[in-house]
Amino acid sequence: METAKLLIVFLIMMVLLWRKIPLVYVVIGASIVLAFLFGTDMTGLLIMAWDATKDPSTIEIEAILVLIMILEQVLRQKGYLERMLNSLTRLIKDRRIVMAIIPAFIGLMPSAGGALFSAPLVEQAVGKSVPAVQKTFINFYYRHIWEFFLPLYTGVLLVSTITGIPLTHVLLGLMPYGILVILLGLPFLFRIKVDEELAIVPQSYAEEMPQSSVKDVFFSTLPVLALVGLVFAKVPITLAITIIIAVLILRHKINLKELYKLTRKAIVIKTLIMIWGIMLFKQVMETVGSFDELPALLGSLPVPEFLIFALIAFLLAFLTGQTGSYIGIAFPIVMAASKGQVSLPLAVLVFMAGSAGTMLSPMHLCLSLTIDYFKTNLNKVLRMLIIPESILVGTAILSYLLLS
Repeated sequence: METAKLLIVFLIMMVLLWRKIPLVYVVIGASIVLAFLFGTDMTGLLIMAWDATKDPSTIEIEAILVLIMILEQVLRQKGYLERMLNSLTRLIKDRRIVMAIIPAFIGLMPSAGGALFSAPLVEQAVGKSVPAVQKTFINFYYRHIWEFFLPLYTGVLLVSTITGIPLTHVLLGLMPYGILVILLGLPFLFRIKVDEELAIVPQSYAEEMPQSSVKDVFFSTLPVLALVGLVFAKVPITLAITIIIAVLILRHKINLKELYKLTRKAIVIKTLIMIWGIMLFKQVMETVGSFDELPALLGSLPVPEFLIFALIAFLLAFLTGQTGSYIGIAFPIVMAASKGQVSLPLAVLVFMAGSAGTMLSPMHLCLSLTIDYFKTNLNKVLRMLIIPESILVGTAILSYLLLS
């Protein structure tokens, strides 16, 4: 059975990751094995690798990551990050709240590379006294709270387009879950113990008035605020980041020699290769048709139809780590099975099941980037994530049963 091959490969990947083998090696190796299991020869594999490399989505995410790396380095060298954290900690004494606000703020930009941008800020907010697994959880978890609120994210737009349910109805249906996501993260956030010495604001800062702190927060975050504003204005994310970098170069009179050194220091080649490996795995899965039998396989199970739909969305999301993949495949299946009439509770259930799959998937770019940055253990992070995600899916199932 073709789908079984994919599931076996993914199971092996999870075991290797549990054994702390770097994701970059696991995902590239899995791509090769999966291709050969489906009868692909070396020529076919090379064609898939080239297709993955020249895919517009691959080029876009790699470009975004490179630009974010450079932007983060400019902001760090020119003191923006330090001023932002100093001013935030003057206004908000609890650094745990600060470390949650940062990824949530960066999460206003619907870009896969945003997790890489917020990770250094989370690190700087609490320092080394907080375990890497907790910093990884907070950076990853709170980055994704807006997916249920903002029409900037393609997920809710696709759901509305495919099902025909008005966007406002979709957003209202998902909003309670967005609030629940925030609340479910709080026990993990406030369980964190931060070294009190890290929360001490220098005397020169402590003596400043609150109005000065607000002003400092505004001006230190102005480049990021401008970037978010450009994204809201529907400027392509790559162009938006390039504009901000260009303005900062002119503002601080960075010459070509300094820019070259800064860029060399900023770009992490291993991270870019890891992302290419993930895109290669996605390309191989799509090319060999490893998903083709999945709906029929799940449909043969002796369980209610709505759970089949949720399971399809969860598995597709878990296997790909991408919102577009599970929505683009699962929702058309739901539409066909429902004869074009999908209720809002069912749409919300399928969306939440898929969302849980992406949040728990090692293929999720934000998760892999955050784990790579903090050098932590995937399984420890997943053990933390599975609690809120299970509650969210359970709530969606209960809501469907009550409202349908």
